[in-house]
Amino acid sequence: MPGLSTWAVRRPIVALIAWFVVLIAVVGLGATLGGQLNDKFELPDTESKVATDLLSSSGTDTSRLDGGATIVWSPAAGTAVDEATAAQIVPLLTKVAALSSVACITNPLDPQGKPLGTDCQGGAAVSPEALKALTPEEQQTLAQSFAAVSPDGKVAYSTITFTTDANGDVSVSNADAKAILDEVTALNTDALSVGAQGSILEFAGQEPPKSEAVGLIFAIIILLVAFGSLVAAGMPIVVALVGLTMGQMGVLLVANFMDVATFAPTLAAMIGLGVGIDYALFVMNRYRQGLLHGHEPKQAAIEAVQTAGRAVLFAGTTVIIALLGLFVMRISFFNGLSLAAAVTVLFVMLSALWFLPALLSLLGNKALSLRLPWGKKPGSMAGHPEGKAWAHYGRLLQKRPLIPALIALAVVVVLAIPMFSLRQGFADDSGKPVGSPSRIAYDLRA
Repeated sequence: MPGLSTWAVRRPIVALIAWFVVLIAVVGLGATLGGQLNDKFELPDTESKVATDLLSSSGTDTSRLDGGATIVWSPAAGTAVDEATAAQIVPLLTKVAALSSVACITNPLDPQGKPLGTDCQGGAAVSPEALKALTPEEQQTLAQSFAAVSPDGKVAYSTITFTTDANGDVSVSNADAKAILDEVTALNTDALSVGAQGSILEFAGQEPPKSEAVGLIFAIIILLVAFGSLVAAGMPIVVALVGLTMGQMGVLLVANFMDVATFAPTLAAMIGLGVGIDYALFVMNRYRQGLLHGHEPKQAAIEAVQTAGRAVLFAGTTVIIALLGLFVMRISFFNGLSLAAAVTVLFVMLSALWFLPALLSLLGNKALSLRLPWGKKPGSMAGHPEGKAWAHYGRLLQKRPLIPALIALAVVVVLAIPMFSLRQGFADDSGKPVGSPSRIAYDLRA
């Protein structure tokens, strides 16, 4: 890789032409041959999967255990199934049942237990054959588990079954999911607590993430302050965005042969944008130092790729290996995420080690042009020793490395002590914000 960067410095025009050919090829392939993103999630060889398979093989209806949602309510006075409560809840259930993504919704307020919806399939939750194999105590526990009304009558819930596509996967539009949450939120008052929970409603109604745009603005401000030049500050951003574009096309190509989640491009963008700016900044800062100390532009560029460039190569390779480590879990859902993020990191690293060196060699001293009042001119620090406080600090560590190494090791060990009391597990709705539909539903059923 250092050879590629050095070649880009020595032959910048050829390197840029080659880079744009690769860019056009990747974007073209991604736009024309990109696969479909999907949120298919399976946990093979896990206890929960084995339990679900056993229930299905025994004739048990497991449609409510996966891909559905529940609406939970509890009045401040009276019971969850009295007339006053029914007057408010039944219209809500009727509106939800009328949504195109809803196949059926149970109605514990109906005397006959008749559900609402266009595709309600009858049948007990547990087959009679399976019930016969249970003891009376187990049957009672199972009945309480499937009961839609709590023993004291204070809490009740309805289960929503959503429509499925041709492949049998749950199909819910974001508009319908948001409509459910809006109806639940509107009905929730001090007199009647109403909540909704379900993984399919998790991100419904949320605004698209703006963290990338906010982070980009702050990065531009910091770069302008640090470099004092519009061109120098803009180059790491441009290099990162070009690499990120290629990475996003790479994510679509990965989706051709692996399950890649719909939020994978967002995840890849967050990682790619962060490391992309960071990698380009390493090289750009080292190049700027060389120019300020009077080095010739090409020589400064070669020094930058042979020092900071090696650090970028090491850091990028480490991140890629770490991301691909998710394959150890043998879960296809995570495999797609890890490979998508790794491909994005690879492209932003290539952008910093191929595209940026060629640009620096071509621009020369103009890489520090359009200076702001505090910006420094090339050669303004000629004759001064390169590096200041941090360079002196680094040389001090190199003189006696053993003592700083032992101190650093002690600090790391102390910081790692909480790891020994770490408890792992899946997050549930108890961690959601107080007052949110999912938190209300969790608290009512707890």
